Amino acid sequence: METPFTNAILDVQHSQITSPVKTPLDAHYAIVDTAVSTVFWSVLLIIALCVVMQPLWPIPQAGRDIAINIIIGISAVVTLIVVFGYFAEKAKGYCVREQDITLFKGLIFNKIITQPICRIQHIEVKRGPIDRKVGLAKLHVFSAGDISQTFEIPGLALETANSIRNEILAHKEMQHHG
Repeated sequence: METPFTNAILDVQHSQITSPVKTPLDAHYAIVDTAVSTVFWSVLLIIALCVVMQPLWPIPQAGRDIAINIIIGISAVVTLIVVFGYFAEKAKGYCVREQDITLFKGLIFNKIITQPICRIQHIEVKRGPIDRKVGLAKLHVFSAGDISQTFEIPGLALETANSIRNEILAHKEMQHHG
């Protein structure tokens, strides 16, 4: 006998399921990320100024003035982008619960990505040269399914990233072998 299909309405107002609580990223992650962005944009702007001011192929004074005004305008926009980036990085966070892992991000438009642990294909700790220098790591979570559910939690202390990775792997192993 076939079971009839039902699709009852859930009472979300009185649900006992708790929402994930955001844990902030490492305290100095936003500062390091902002410093890297600042150095990158400063080098580009200094190169642009050197090109405009170089004596080998002189630019007429009117053209030089226009180029300098453009560089100043770009500098102002870049400053706003870097400041916004700092606060956007400060707004990021994560939550690891028994059955899922969640990434919170977004300063103006908030985005919450939750990945059930049973759907995690694999998980890795990644560190670039700057991350190694300041003791940070990124936790890259790969989903079983499509690439759109893969995400990365940046700005974790190395010990925290390894601990989360090991906990998730142990939890998956326990689920798999009962």
